[in-house]
Amino acid sequence: MIRESALLSINRFAKSFVQIMVTIIIARLLTITEMGIYQQIFLIAVMIGALLPFEMQTTFSYYYNKTDNDREKSYTIANTFWVLFTLGMVMLACLLMLFNLPFLMKDSTLHHYTLWIGLWSFATIMGSYLENLFVSIKKAKIYSIINLSYYFTYFLIIGFALYTTRELLITIALIALFELLRVTILHLYFHFSHGMSWKGNVPLLKEQLRYTGAVGAVTAIDVLTQSNDKMIIWLFYSVELFAVYSIASKEIPFMSIITVAVITAMLPRLGRLYSIKSQKIEALRLWSESSRMLALIMFPIFWILLFYHQEFITLLYSSAYLSGATIFLIYLLKFPLRFTVFFTPLLISGNQKLVLTNTVITVVCNIVLGFIFMALFGYLGVAAASTLSCFIGIYLQQRDVCKVFEIPQRELLPYKSILTTFFSSGLLAGGVYAAFSFFPGHQILHFIIGGIVTMLLCGGLAIARKEISYTVLFNKPLALKARR
Repeated sequence: MIRESALLSINRFAKSFVQIMVTIIIARLLTITEMGIYQQIFLIAVMIGALLPFEMQTTFSYYYNKTDNDREKSYTIANTFWVLFTLGMVMLACLLMLFNLPFLMKDSTLHHYTLWIGLWSFATIMGSYLENLFVSIKKAKIYSIINLSYYFTYFLIIGFALYTTRELLITIALIALFELLRVTILHLYFHFSHGMSWKGNVPLLKEQLRYTGAVGAVTAIDVLTQSNDKMIIWLFYSVELFAVYSIASKEIPFMSIITVAVITAMLPRLGRLYSIKSQKIEALRLWSESSRMLALIMFPIFWILLFYHQEFITLLYSSAYLSGATIFLIYLLKFPLRFTVFFTPLLISGNQKLVLTNTVITVVCNIVLGFIFMALFGYLGVAAASTLSCFIGIYLQQRDVCKVFEIPQRELLPYKSILTTFFSSGLLAGGVYAAFSFFPGHQILHFIIGGIVTMLLCGGLAIARKEISYTVLFNKPLALKARR
């Protein structure tokens, strides 16, 4: 698992790095208004790309890895491809019609970007299952090499175009074309190396759609939960404030890179343990141990960003966006929760409806609290509502995992070890921050060096306390203790 996780982490890091660098260049070369337009386009592309696949990639992993029959595996691939292709084409046609209706969006500032927004979203939809596909066929290395080469070229050309033209329209067009190129290359590689079958299977497709119905609904609602705050700001505030808010509320790259990579690499093994071997406690134990190890990375990063939040914003986006520092701190409170994906045990156990119910409750809380807090505290209230709703959703997911697996709440995760990691990393980060405050030099330099020192100290402490589980890292069987 460690090799796949490392490869996927590097790949995700490259993707996030390129996206951040493009945003940084835009922040420094274009106006705040143009940044606001770019963030609106990015929000549309991300929402469509996340909503319309309806979690077919998770459904693909589940059905592909639950069987050893090659024909069923082939049907699963073909079904997934055609569903995503159909969704992408329908979306593209609807988007072109929507932005060309005189009484709707024709006078919008986004009208000139319509085609490129559609192509960008289409490529995102078509490529949504490719990582799961390459991981499932044991080709994560090839997938990572292709993507890393792509992102390197992508960054050079788009960065050069931005620097020389300073035209947002050209930038968006290049992004869309590059995304289409990446998806095409990956599909062609799979077709020529494995012989992709275009023939689907209707009964299996019905099963996939039923499964993805619940899971996709959860993802759709989760996307709305994550985007609800930005949509409110878009509707009620200026494009300039939307630009600052979008920058300040943007996820830290490490937040999703490491967590999702580990969960993606672990999902086939979890599904096999639960569905084929019927070892549900071992599956839960694997998830728990992986979460504990992720905490060793996520918690120190949280404290570093807490102490150096202004330096972080200035380093990435320039001091022009420091007015969003308070927003950044509010959203940062969600960072520690990213040491795992709390609903994974519910998915592998077939309890998608519980995940859906909890997510519906969370999104309702997010929307209601968002408007209430906005009336009370302005745009800061919208940020606070988003953070509070996240904590509510995590509590609901943990509660149901305990019910499904019939274990007490105190046994779900190694809370003592996790809390020890949280507070010890905080003390180390605080100590490093205090020590560096006595040294001369630029604060951004303190941030970089202090962050590295903090991570090294926390890593050394984890090794000294023997908190690293080599059984999880190297895919060895876990020694289970009896649960009462």
